[in-house]
Amino acid sequence: MDRVGATVIGRAQRSNHVGDEAIKVSNFIVRKIFILSCIGCLLHHDLNAKESLRDVDQNSNVVQVSIIPEVKNIEPSKPFWVAVRQVIEPGWHTYWKNAGDVGAPITISWSLPEGFQASQIHWPYPQRIAYGDFTNFGYHDDVILLTEITPPETLTVSQVEIKADVRWLVCKDVCIPEQANLIAELPVRTHEIFDGRYNRMFTEARLKIPRQVPIKVYSNVEEEKLSISIELPGLRANRVTNVSYFPSSAGVINNSAAQSFSVDESGIFLELLADERIDNTSSSFDGIVVIDEDVGGGLTSSFVIKPVHSDDLDVGLSFLAAIAFAFLGGLILNLMPCVFPVLSIKILSLMETARGESLKIHALVYFSGVVLSFLGVAGALLILRAAGAEVGWGFQLQSPFVVGSLAYLFVVLGLNLSGYFEISFSGLGGGYINFPKSGYAASFLTGVLASVVAAPCTAPFMGVALGYAITQSDTVALAVFGSLGAGMATPYCLISLIPGLLERLPRPGVWMVTFRQFLAFPLYATAIWLIWVLSIQTSSDSILYVLGGLLIIIFSIWLGRHCSNVFARIVILGLSVFIAVVSLSSLTSVSRNEMSKEDTSVLSYSEEVLQKALNQGPVFINFTAAWCITCKVNELTVLKTKPIREAFADNGIQYMEGDWTTENPKITKALESFSRTGVPLYLLYPKGKKKARVLPQILTESILLEAIDDL
Repeated sequence: MDRVGATVIGRAQRSNHVGDEAIKVSNFIVRKIFILSCIGCLLHHDLNAKESLRDVDQNSNVVQVSIIPEVKNIEPSKPFWVAVRQVIEPGWHTYWKNAGDVGAPITISWSLPEGFQASQIHWPYPQRIAYGDFTNFGYHDDVILLTEITPPETLTVSQVEIKADVRWLVCKDVCIPEQANLIAELPVRTHEIFDGRYNRMFTEARLKIPRQVPIKVYSNVEEEKLSISIELPGLRANRVTNVSYFPSSAGVINNSAAQSFSVDESGIFLELLADERIDNTSSSFDGIVVIDEDVGGGLTSSFVIKPVHSDDLDVGLSFLAAIAFAFLGGLILNLMPCVFPVLSIKILSLMETARGESLKIHALVYFSGVVLSFLGVAGALLILRAAGAEVGWGFQLQSPFVVGSLAYLFVVLGLNLSGYFEISFSGLGGGYINFPKSGYAASFLTGVLASVVAAPCTAPFMGVALGYAITQSDTVALAVFGSLGAGMATPYCLISLIPGLLERLPRPGVWMVTFRQFLAFPLYATAIWLIWVLSIQTSSDSILYVLGGLLIIIFSIWLGRHCSNVFARIVILGLSVFIAVVSLSSLTSVSRNEMSKEDTSVLSYSEEVLQKALNQGPVFINFTAAWCITCKVNELTVLKTKPIREAFADNGIQYMEGDWTTENPKITKALESFSRTGVPLYLLYPKGKKKARVLPQILTESILLEAIDDL
């Protein structure tokens, strides 16, 4: 009897399983048929646009569409906003950029005068809409779609026409494709005037656009569950009534399943039913989160999120550990070749003033210059990231203008140390003072300069600490960057403040003249290296302009030595600075894809190329930059050596390079996925595996060969 019962139950379970699979297949087929039907309707609608518009106007009138500029007139080169407004009949809905299970998003095709540029649609957050057995993402009632339009710098006409071809699918019990051709005419004036009638409408529309804020978001997929952790400290759990996640692309979650959430003092935790097509390592979980709070009459806020896979992060790193790692990284920065030229100047200054009474103040001023500079770079980094820019540590050296400026600066400092001229801080008319003895201002500026040239270097411990910093609050991030600066400034300060260490310094003498002149050569070498970086970032014509500007600067210095008139010196200095700025302003970045590569066997990084390469064999990825000295030292002493090349060949390892010399958002995103803000980053992937081994930032042949043996 028991055996019979067991058999019957087993059959029932198998039958239910088959039924579940049949339901999944039928839902999939229905979904595809629906989408294909919508596409067919839209295509038919395109071919019969006038007839369809006439039918919609006379019969359906489901959606009333209008175009509303925020301004009454436009000004050359000044961006302005245009709203496409949809007023939807009750019970009907249109669709968000990710329509959900079925449907099609609203599209706007702009016809603009020559030179005008239109942004992508700034989508307001959607609603979850149940539609039969499906769940869609879209809008009811009234929706405002904002687009920013930028005119060219010059306009010769007195009036312009802004045209928009708007197409949408509107659904209730049935779905109807609709279209509207909209026109806005705007006069051209020298001063822009806002249309006050729509101030409230535009203000409310902007409040519904999800904000881009630097928040820490993790994701993980396990047993058909997608977990998303969002660090939003300050939320009150008793006020949060609902949290909804809307993925930017299809195939991430089961849209119809309930979204479970919890809120505590650290933020929000979402648990979602994953789509059967999801991939924990390659799928993108970017999207938005909408939070409803019970505050007064109700408050809804929304954020753009870009989750990082939690398996790739050291999520257990504490604040104190990050501070300690940053401090150690700052200490080691003093040994990096990119910092040595400037540090050598400060050491020379210390030797000459070691017996002075104000040495302690000089040390504190130098410390302030270093720390404040790191905080300034951190502040700029956080502001740019909050604005949506994909930037990381060393981002300023992705600008050819900055690299060229530093090259000029190092040449000038080198000429100073060579004795060709001296820098005066007491007036251009006389009283020339040697740069290393030029007072507290020089100590502060030396700290600033040391911080700027340290940007290309990534010392051990720095990568993890800075990766932690940019995913935390601004206060925590600034504290970590400040600790990095403090670590870099500490060795000089210790020598200055501890009497026992001072006594070990050599006494000043004639030998220091020769030593001073010797220290000019690291500065010249740094300038040569920076010009080489420019040759990679820009074209050969741009290098000609830079070298021409350098010649003018040297000529101006020579001319200043032979001119005793104060006014003439000021004119010469101003003219040389102007010519230098003009020379550098001619620099334009060249995409690395446009540059010829000497070694055709080197794969250029992209997610698509990586996935294809992994199917063929192991892959080693070198995320590097021409301005990163640490990267170049590793390449010269390890990656380009014969034993490593032979090991790559013997094991069928494909070499891939992610070049970050110029700005590349895709590489920035790849670095962030491994909790890194800068280069170098070295990854070794086994064949067919999507989990990489992260290698140390300071490579040796033995470390890399051991990793290869472990494949």
